[in-house]
Amino acid sequence: MGKKSLKTKVSRMQKRARKTRKKLKMAALDVFTEKSVDAATVEEITEKADVGKGTLYQHFEDKEEIVVTLVEEAVKHLIDRIRSYETVPETLDGMLEHLLNAHYHFSVEAREEFLLLFQGKLLLRLESDTLDELEEPYMRYLEEIEEQVSSYLSPRIAAIKIRRLACAVAGFAFGFFSFAAIGMTTEEIESSIQPLRRTFVNSLCTFLGR
Repeated sequence: MGKKSLKTKVSRMQKRARKTRKKLKMAALDVFTEKSVDAATVEEITEKADVGKGTLYQHFEDKEEIVVTLVEEAVKHLIDRIRSYETVPETLDGMLEHLLNAHYHFSVEAREEFLLLFQGKLLLRLESDTLDELEEPYMRYLEEIEEQVSSYLSPRIAAIKIRRLACAVAGFAFGFFSFAAIGMTTEEIESSIQPLRRTFVNSLCTFLGR
């Protein structure tokens, strides 16, 4: 077999592998958001992806690795959304409004990733004494929120206070946008969030002494 033919064969194998890996991730995301990470099984993932268990283990060591991979990708997509704005907000209020808008659009455009990131049982694992690889992407997410608001704040504000603000933004976004999707249209969510968002932003500014 010539070098060109061998290169073509390797390229096809790589494309096939990437396609299978993507299929497994999509299937896992479906199963995780439908049943929760803890309840989902490898068998359910491979059945959803229409591949054998052996194929899954060619791409991932175990279910845990799939979870970490999906969380890392979801955090990257959410951070990309947070960093996407037509004009940089001029005030702290404007930035906080932007952060909530970014979470809202992410919850609509990437619903399954949003639900995976903020699964209750998944978040509880971050509070355990033994933190695993899941901690890193969540820390990057909180640090991104902190970085976005820091330039609007006095350097005298304690870092722990900024971290609490980041957690508050995450908690509000998850709590409202998760439950608002139950029995509410997109238009109803957008209209109902306005007064709540304004009150929440005012409360955050008061918390920071602004």
